[in-house]
Amino acid sequence: MLRQYSDVTHFVFSPDEEPRRGIKLSKSQRILSRLRQIPRLREVCREAREEGRIVIFQQISPAVFALPFLHGLRSYIYLDFTRKILEPILKQKVSSAATTALHSTVLKAVSGVLAFTEAAENSLIRDYGVPPNRIHRIPMPFDVFGTDISRPNPDGPLRVLFVGGDYYRKGGDVLVRWFENFKGRPVELTIVTQTDLRLPPNVRLIRNDPKFTAKDEFCKHDLFVLPTIYDAFPLVIGEAASAGLGVITSVNALGAPEVIDEGLNGYIAASETDLIEILSSLTADRARVEQFKTHSRSKMISGFTYEKVFARLKEVFDNHASR
Repeated sequence: MLRQYSDVTHFVFSPDEEPRRGIKLSKSQRILSRLRQIPRLREVCREAREEGRIVIFQQISPAVFALPFLHGLRSYIYLDFTRKILEPILKQKVSSAATTALHSTVLKAVSGVLAFTEAAENSLIRDYGVPPNRIHRIPMPFDVFGTDISRPNPDGPLRVLFVGGDYYRKGGDVLVRWFENFKGRPVELTIVTQTDLRLPPNVRLIRNDPKFTAKDEFCKHDLFVLPTIYDAFPLVIGEAASAGLGVITSVNALGAPEVIDEGLNGYIAASETDLIEILSSLTADRARVEQFKTHSRSKMISGFTYEKVFARLKEVFDNHASR
């Protein structure tokens, strides 16, 4: 989006690892890798300050390393995730007091924070003490017009899609169990995952390797279902809605309310039992599924296109130019 609508310089500040090729670093190696990049990060910040450019950090971590260079720099952090955000779901401490304090300092040192979800905004205020007037809600941008659209399918088998690299954390097993036991109207199920597993022969399995994009699969389905155990904002629900699919997910997908209008283009289930009941009922209500598909596409066009998200981003920058 930024490349399309602005003069942007992209600097990748991340550990030198490639998990897909088996090159994965330990925690200490990741830190050392980033420490080696600090001189270049300092130079990027210096150049931006001199040229009057805005620096946008993706998530909190890169801004932590840039903390000594933020003075006099217009800078923003955009995020859908904080370390504290999943603690209520996981029922365990994810961020130590020291880490939380450090992140709080960084979040208050930048010019503002661009939050993609209400859940992220609430965590910033509750867990990190960021003043609400320094937080700006920005929709997550999706390539809505670059997406092939699911066509009407009121009479054929209900085509259900799951996409999740971590099959079990994303709840793929829940969906397959439902599919195996369901005795109602015809259903076709496609599972896209990186997890090595064996599925029943009547389940279509696609191994999501680096040469494959799930984007090509959305338009071939009617419903996207993600019974996730925990997620901040699974982008795949926005990708599915962009392709005009109804979306069913769990309350543990914290960003789901940004995309799903309850009962209009999908549901956010409070429990596994509720999700299964919702899915089963929709197999017999194909008219509602078609309504979901139409509403999903309209919703994504109305607020999540690159053009509209960039306009909102520009509005934030223009209205806070002196900060």
